[in-house]
Amino acid sequence: MHINVNPKGGMLVNIFFRVLLAIYAFCLAVFSAFCMYVAVVPQAFVDISGAITQIILDNGAGVLRVVVFIIALVFFALSVMFLASGIRSNKDKKAVSKHTNIGEIKISLNSIENIAINASKRANGIKETKTLVKKADDGVEIEVRIIVMPDLSIPVISEEVQGRVKKAVEEASGIAVKQVRVVVDSIYTGITTKPRVE
Repeated sequence: MHINVNPKGGMLVNIFFRVLLAIYAFCLAVFSAFCMYVAVVPQAFVDISGAITQIILDNGAGVLRVVVFIIALVFFALSVMFLASGIRSNKDKKAVSKHTNIGEIKISLNSIENIAINASKRANGIKETKTLVKKADDGVEIEVRIIVMPDLSIPVISEEVQGRVKKAVEEASGIAVKQVRVVVDSIYTGITTKPRVE
């Protein structure tokens, strides 16, 4: 569980990040337009590259080379930063966010699965249980797969599991449970089949 207690700081970072992304996108668009122009007019590339080469190789162009290197370094750093943010956003898909007065709380889907498993195991007549949690609009959807004991009412057991899981997850995490889907995988018989000996 991750708690961020500085929402204003996070908002400023988010705005700064968006400004950088806008600048990066604008420069990339200009570069793309230049490449399209060169593809249509190949001679333009020869002329422009020749002029740039002459300027950079000039003995008095040391400062210019430093400036070009710094600009290239900045764009390289931005590329790495945006790549890292993309990887981080994928990780965020495995967590649910809840906003409070003092910040943001992120709860992993794995944590919610564990809460649901513990709650479903407390229902009467459950032998084994597995859960799968998916993010939904302003909440989560939970699928509970169970193996039930014999000679018991499956609808009654299923409703009890639904109620227990919904209540436990919402009370423990504060995240709204939009749906609890119960799948009865099997009826437990307690019989193990021994291999035949010829």
